[in-house]
Amino acid sequence: MRAIIVNQFGGPGQLQLQEVSAPTGEVIVNAAWAGVNFVDIYQREGRYPGVKQPWPMGIEGTGIIAQAPANSNWRAGDRVAYTTGVQGTYAGQVAVPAANLIRIPDDVSLRDACSTMEHGLTAIMLLDDVARLPATGSVLVHAAAGGVGGWLVQLLVARGLTVFGTASSASKADWLRSVGAQPVSYEDDKDWVVHVRDKTQGRGVAVVFDSVGKSTFTQSLDVVAPCGHVILFGAASGQPDPVDVLQLMKKSITLTRPVLPHYLNTSAALQEHASKVFDCLSNGTVKLRIHAEYALADVAQAHAALAERGTQGKLLLSINSTLA
Repeated sequence: MRAIIVNQFGGPGQLQLQEVSAPTGEVIVNAAWAGVNFVDIYQREGRYPGVKQPWPMGIEGTGIIAQAPANSNWRAGDRVAYTTGVQGTYAGQVAVPAANLIRIPDDVSLRDACSTMEHGLTAIMLLDDVARLPATGSVLVHAAAGGVGGWLVQLLVARGLTVFGTASSASKADWLRSVGAQPVSYEDDKDWVVHVRDKTQGRGVAVVFDSVGKSTFTQSLDVVAPCGHVILFGAASGQPDPVDVLQLMKKSITLTRPVLPHYLNTSAALQEHASKVFDCLSNGTVKLRIHAEYALADVAQAHAALAERGTQGKLLLSINSTLA
């Protein structure tokens, strides 16, 4: 079986396509697609604690069950998705605990399901479990035309909130306008914090969703309103500097750093959130955006593209796209 392994931490060139032994575990899945996420980059670079060499890459995917225990609710041939509690999805087969499997609805393809899992589940978790959203008012989403950002923007607009979204290109700004958000350009508007304050009559936004980290975090604290909430859920530009709690006291800011597996820590919670994700697709609240598909052997190109932060939507690895 072929799989992508990291034997030495570093850049995209460390992603090695190797022949490895078939996995062993509770449920074995023939993989069709794998998702590419920023957490993969952090793992490849050795930034996460507990990551050791050699390291099997990938935390998200879809496929068809090849074998399952006779006493489980799963059968060979079932179409499934998986993300939390799974490692090594950049591979031809994946071992998945039964509690971490998600059944894919008949009207959703394996490809589309893979594009929804990590991004959709994260967005639902942030909105329903973490954010203290106002009934009305304004919020700010960083990297708003990206993967999780794109989900957040569409869901927040659907909830009737005024959504400001930071963007790094004209095409991303155009997409944000098309879904009802107000783009704020990193490049063209050097005083974007002042811009957002002006648009909110000097108060600032109730909630900031920050997946960028080091290059935006200080401004996130500046632009949030008194008694507001800053949610740091990623670090695409690097981890921010340590926070002096007196910075938070100045405006009674609440700061949180949520991680998806901590909220989807039971099978029931996973299934509930996944159901919401698929509902968003079926009712049209969220329109899928797949930026590009890559062959497994070209995974380094996918990582490079994601790291450059020029993508809009999901990056997928096609492992066996002929699976139904």
